[in-house]
Amino acid sequence: MKELTRSAQLSDIRQQNYSTIMRELMRSGPTARTDLATAIGMSTGSVTRLTGALVRAGLLRESPEPAQRGTGRPKVPVAIDDSTYGVVGVHFGLRRVNMCLIDLRGQLIAEAHTTERTTNFERLARSAARSVRKLIDGHDLTVLGVGASTGGWVDSASGLVHGQPVLDWQEAPLASTLHELLDLPILVDSQVRALALAEHWFGAAVGVDNFVHLFVGNVAGAGFVFNGSPYRGVHSAAGGLDHFPVAGRSSEPCTCGSHDCFAVVGGDLEVARRARVAGLITDEQEVYDVFALALGGDLRARGLLQDRAALVGTATATLIELLDPELVVIGGGISAPVDDVSILREAAQDKLATNRGTTPTSHSNSAEGAGSFTARILPSAFGPHALGIAAAAIMLDAVYRSPESLVPALV
Repeated sequence: MKELTRSAQLSDIRQQNYSTIMRELMRSGPTARTDLATAIGMSTGSVTRLTGALVRAGLLRESPEPAQRGTGRPKVPVAIDDSTYGVVGVHFGLRRVNMCLIDLRGQLIAEAHTTERTTNFERLARSAARSVRKLIDGHDLTVLGVGASTGGWVDSASGLVHGQPVLDWQEAPLASTLHELLDLPILVDSQVRALALAEHWFGAAVGVDNFVHLFVGNVAGAGFVFNGSPYRGVHSAAGGLDHFPVAGRSSEPCTCGSHDCFAVVGGDLEVARRARVAGLITDEQEVYDVFALALGGDLRARGLLQDRAALVGTATATLIELLDPELVVIGGGISAPVDDVSILREAAQDKLATNRGTTPTSHSNSAEGAGSFTARILPSAFGPHALGIAAAAIMLDAVYRSPESLVPALV
């Protein structure tokens, strides 16, 4: 029994060391082993042994060119190998499922999306699985697993979607269903936590340990990272903002009966509804058609989107007052494909200045906040690809945390 316990402890230490090395190389890029050892506080011998195993497993590669020339033995950098393995992300939204394949550096390799006319869980899962299999078969990377996300209340520990109001899913077994269909490791999480994770890993929030990712689409939600770790809440339900009261009013009631909930006042469905009332789009068209009109120069479509951005800006100010983050990353239709983050930023700065009795700064496109009271407000780094990449980041994070459990060649 003691031998088993010792073996398990050694395995845990080795796993942690692998993870430390990979995370540092993800952060710093190609690094010589001696410099890597200094950076992570490990002996050069240990780093050499561990990186050797990671190279043989295909997780790291040696640079073909020495990092320096001159006297003495050349330093050969090691780096994350982006040519062997990858992970897939699947995001389930209303009428649209986004899928993407990324490599181990988080770079987008390929993506696909399907337009669906159903919200039935089983049918959507089967359709997504077919598309994922086609995506995998079209590329040479060995896929280590699939991350899946959607809006609403998603429990990553159980793999269940307890409630997704837009798709009308209740207790949907997303992880187990996709595993049965794909025979690959599956991890699930809410889209807002996945978005925050991706931005923290390799997006707009790299190096920032206290920030909020605010997403406004068909649902409204926020992913929180505090002291470098995602905050999930006691029941894995943190971040839902659909029923958060905001300034403004929709003529359509929310499912709860109110007319001032974030989702029904500032969401994509409300933008599309107002566009239909204005005669900009037909009953069959969606918010994506409003985006296309705005990008084409339609002033009324631009006005609808700018009004929405200003409204979300006042809500952003409330979040900043509540949480005092260093950074707020904006995702969804406000940041891409039409970028109205500057309008949101101005509205947030004005609201914060008014609430605190200070003078607003001059409005500009600067990413910096107003004085020392607010936070920087930046668009997502991933543009229109954000939802798929974020879903993939759920699995990518697991690869970096526990490479031995997902890469048989390493064991």
